[in-house]
Amino acid sequence: MTDPFDDSFEDRLENIIADVIEVVRHRDSDDSSNESTPEEPRENVEVFDTNLPTTHKYLGKLNNVSGYTIFDEGEIISLLAIHTNTLVFPGFTLPLVMNSQIEQSIMQNFLTKQNVFVLVCADEVGARLYKYGVTMEVFESFSQHGTLYLKAKGRQRCKIVPGKEIQHLGGRLQQITVKILAEPEITSPIATTQLTALKLHRSYLFKDYDSLIRNYKHRKYHLAQFTNPGWVYDRRELCFYVKFIVQRLINFYLKENIPTDPVSLSYWFIQNFQLAHEERLQLMKLDSVIERLRLELKFLEMERLLCCAVCKAEITNQKYVFAMSKDGVQSNYCNPSGHVYETVTVLKADNFNLTGAPSKEFSWFPGYWWTIMQCRLCRGHIGWKFSSNHLHPSAFYGLAKSGLDIKIVDKNQTGNMI
Repeated sequence: MTDPFDDSFEDRLENIIADVIEVVRHRDSDDSSNESTPEEPRENVEVFDTNLPTTHKYLGKLNNVSGYTIFDEGEIISLLAIHTNTLVFPGFTLPLVMNSQIEQSIMQNFLTKQNVFVLVCADEVGARLYKYGVTMEVFESFSQHGTLYLKAKGRQRCKIVPGKEIQHLGGRLQQITVKILAEPEITSPIATTQLTALKLHRSYLFKDYDSLIRNYKHRKYHLAQFTNPGWVYDRRELCFYVKFIVQRLINFYLKENIPTDPVSLSYWFIQNFQLAHEERLQLMKLDSVIERLRLELKFLEMERLLCCAVCKAEITNQKYVFAMSKDGVQSNYCNPSGHVYETVTVLKADNFNLTGAPSKEFSWFPGYWWTIMQCRLCRGHIGWKFSSNHLHPSAFYGLAKSGLDIKIVDKNQTGNMI
């Protein structure tokens, strides 16, 4: 039998004492107002690396899965599907933890054949599967102690083929038949109206709106040949929507984190902006990027509040969202039980109480302790407070979208450019 007072035991004891001190310190530092405001970095404090949450290191070290699968547009294929309470769009990551033996067995058998499955969610009323989904490709996986850990990346939009059987396999898994949806190329409305010989001297087609405006004198002369006013054609340029959507988004997000590619921007917006579930489903089904951007610009004009899903108490305002991840302000994270939470990070929250002791176990933001947040009025779970004594920011809130409703202050608050 080993000596209970050997060096390793003393080291473990010191670590336990340090953790207890840290917990007490965090309890003492929780203010009674339950509010947090932006702060300047303190001395000897490290700024949090926003690359860390995108790696989902709380899942442990996973094994890489090779491959990059893109199906042909219009292809009809039978795939494994998983039903969650969240949405992931092309280019974004879904972490998964599977504790169910049935789900593990089915998924591991599936991974021996191919790495692509479909992510589906409930429709507007939550009664059945929504007919649109996204193909997800597994790029990392690992199984240990009866648990399967996965990371998958969104690839392509798809649609459940009507009339085809949906086979329930067990747990959250189904076998469904889907059609891969096209992402049609959008060209300028005047792309074919200029003679090729003239294009060699001066083109009226531009990839960014600033270039279009700088050369608008010549574009105006070209548009004079048409019966409609020039602004009609300007509003059908992709660069117009990219310009004004980014211009508004920088009020809430860091400009360097916002993509300027139209397709990427349209999906980034759905993944990050505070939209109601019905609004996101509405955007998912639109066939082209210009349709999505047009509707997104309309949604941007509406002031939004984040409220408790049960009692409708106001928790925070859209203006307090900020990015703790390179992916943006809203990302999907998974707890040890396998529940996927779509989480939005904010600097200020109201009408909540903290419950339980702070913990670092399975922390989605390495270096931060998390404490459960409950609505002060109805005690519904609304998210977590994250706090640290050595990182900046020292505290922020990760709100679970499943516990929130989006309240639009004024639906008629839209501009004239849409």
